[in-house]
Amino acid sequence: NKIFGLDLFNNVNLSFEPNMNIATPRGYVLGPGDAVIIDIYGASQESITATVSPDGYVTIEGYGPVPVSGLTVEQANARLRSELGTRYSSSQIRVSVGQTRTITVNIAGEVTAPGTYTLSAFATVFNALYMAGGINDLGTLRNIKVYRNNRLVSTIDVYDYILNGKATGNIRLTDNDMIIVEAYDCLVSIDGRVKRPMYYEMKQGESLSSLLRYAGGFASNAYKGSV
Repeated sequence: NKIFGLDLFNNVNLSFEPNMNIATPRGYVLGPGDAVIIDIYGASQESITATVSPDGYVTIEGYGPVPVSGLTVEQANARLRSELGTRYSSSQIRVSVGQTRTITVNIAGEVTAPGTYTLSAFATVFNALYMAGGINDLGTLRNIKVYRNNRLVSTIDVYDYILNGKATGNIRLTDNDMIIVEAYDCLVSIDGRVKRPMYYEMKQGESLSSLLRYAGGFASNAYKGSV
């Protein structure tokens, strides 16, 4: 029997590709390679498009460089209003993001193709696992870890997503994040009159009732008096 959930990240119809046709999230952090659009309206009418340089600056013609790397869009708005306020005192200034940058993410452990991947800045952990070909037969689905600057920032249980629709832990990635898929701890096979007879990965402390819930419960013709 196959392992429940193992084929989630190698389904050709399900890439977890992020939607790029959305407003930039308020918490999006600017970085080198992002295209920044500065709209000035009111007494002055101007639109400036600049790309964040590798050292974190946007250069505004006639004014000079302004540091924005590491700031959210909201914080960048406040900084540019402060920097350009005297020059455009009777105008409004609004910052938005055009073409977003790409990021580099490292994926290690029990995946089909471990390595370093270049992804959209809006990519999540699920999208990265899809790009790596999914989890192999030895990998865990219940304890996927994401490290950022050598600090654990997220732990993902894929069963929680499949069975409950909860994407808890499926965070948006940033540059140089590390995803580690360790080997599974425990596989249990359930067979007979249940709705989904197959192997299930179990966590420490989970019981037979947990296994039956993962298997969809008893089939209608199950004899519960003898398990």
